[in-house]
Amino acid sequence: MRTSLKATLLAACLLLPLSACQQERAETAPPPPVAIAADAIGHYCGMNLADHPGPKGQVQVKGQDRPVWLSSVRDTFAFTMLPEEPKEIRAIYVTDMGKSPDPQKPDLSVWVEARKAWYVLNSRQRGGMGDAEPFPFAEEAAARSFAAANGGTVKRFADVKEDEILTPQTASEEHGEQDGHGSGHGNGHGGGH
Repeated sequence: MRTSLKATLLAACLLLPLSACQQERAETAPPPPVAIAADAIGHYCGMNLADHPGPKGQVQVKGQDRPVWLSSVRDTFAFTMLPEEPKEIRAIYVTDMGKSPDPQKPDLSVWVEARKAWYVLNSRQRGGMGDAEPFPFAEEAAARSFAAANGGTVKRFADVKEDEILTPQTASEEHGEQDGHGSGHGNGHGGGH
């Protein structure tokens, strides 16, 4: 009988850390994206998301019930870069443009985790406010196809620099760079690769 009790205690001791790991993983797993509600308001512009064409973003901050809605992907990047915004981010989602034939009218029910997406920067396509817009894609092939058709550079989330978001080029600067300097790598990056 003692052997049986020892075996049971040993099994319980071995399983206890496993259940703690599973609970910890459940607590750290990012929450799923939230569907855009009719009353969703852009964090920076204060306007209804439905009033803006183009891809959108949502940032889920720890301790907040509702996501921070962003009217553009550029605004979504800016939210993560600006020092005054919350840093305890649980998830960042952006519209997956790979599922949308029209960049101005994407399917706003299809999201990709922003840090896993591929982005096309400095394309000929403009964002909802007529500004330069990073267009996000869940699949690299879709991003490269979009860049081939619309121009631009394909990058990952971590490779996008603050100056590309917070001080984007105007259309005339983009054309001047393409005409005079080639591949669009001159955005003040220096040799930091």
